[in-house]
Amino acid sequence: MRNLGKYFDNKHFARGFSRSGEFTIKEAQILEDYGRTMQGLFEGSIEAQDADEELFASAFQQGGEVIDSAYSSCWKKYLNKTQRKRSYTLCSTVKNNSDASSYDDNNGDSDDFLLDN
Repeated sequence: MRNLGKYFDNKHFARGFSRSGEFTIKEAQILEDYGRTMQGLFEGSIEAQDADEELFASAFQQGGEVIDSAYSSCWKKYLNKTQRKRSYTLCSTVKNNSDASSYDDNNGDSDDFLLDN
């Protein structure tokens, strides 16, 4: 795999791949050193020049055989981290007891310790 220069993704990993906590040291190094090449092969903007690049490109083709190399697994992980849709849920608990406030425990079985002065 050829090195086309350092690869940075300031949109998703502004502090760098190694500081994000999402990638191992080896994966971060692969992304930094070969990320431009992997992106070009993935998008089809550059042609594969060696066996590693051909294996990488075939791993992402439609209907291609699944080849698991260090480059392809690292790029798959990168895609999963950057292309996933984030969903947020709002949760709250509401006490439906109308005669007691949400801060009071009026049932008498409190496990709290009372300290006398």
